[in-house]
Amino acid sequence: MNAMNHDWAEASLRPNNTCPALLRGLNADEMSRVWNRFEEDCLADGEVLLRDRAEPLHIGLVLKGALREDVSVPQGGTRLFALTFAGEALSPLGPRQKGGRLSAIGDTRLLTCDHEAFADLSREIPRLQLNLFGVLQDQIEDAHRWQLLLGRKTAAERVASILAWFHMRQGTPEEMDLPVTRAELGEMSSLTLETVSRQVRALEKVGVISLPKPSQVRVLDSKALLERSCNSPILRAA
Repeated sequence: MNAMNHDWAEASLRPNNTCPALLRGLNADEMSRVWNRFEEDCLADGEVLLRDRAEPLHIGLVLKGALREDVSVPQGGTRLFALTFAGEALSPLGPRQKGGRLSAIGDTRLLTCDHEAFADLSREIPRLQLNLFGVLQDQIEDAHRWQLLLGRKTAAERVASILAWFHMRQGTPEEMDLPVTRAELGEMSSLTLETVSRQVRALEKVGVISLPKPSQVRVLDSKALLERSCNSPILRAA
């Protein structure tokens, strides 16, 4: 992990750039304070975020790439808890429990802040605390919508909803990364691996998507993907 220059902070203030919700409404001086108090890290694909400070991680902001959080389960081993894409905040809603871990998906840059430093910043910049409340409210609402998906949607709609969520969170590119395995897609949607594979093949067969690689999805018809998801909800960020 290496400290990096804060060029992204300057870019986020330029016209036509979408500012992360956590930093929305901050002026140049306030943005500079944030970048001076947060720690910036660079992780290679699969590298685990290690914290060597006594104060645990309170909040983080992914600048590039993505993070996944895996948590320990009573049966042994770990399970995917959440994903955080570029521009999204890794908030205090995450468990950060002992035995869990945060790891990079692709080359990833992020800012992190402990509780004490963020509390100081919030006193200096009240808008920052308000933004965090907004992020938390959105995450709670998205988690509720996801529970409705698991209870009310068919297998086909669940798989399409997850793919539509990935597509939107990555900025609706023509070709997006698939940051989870088929088995993890099954865990997220409460479906078996076989059912997930069958539904993915069905989407390929009708020309909605194609898979140039197991870890990549080319969205051939984004409108059809959304229609098949039946108003896709958004799985909450980490």
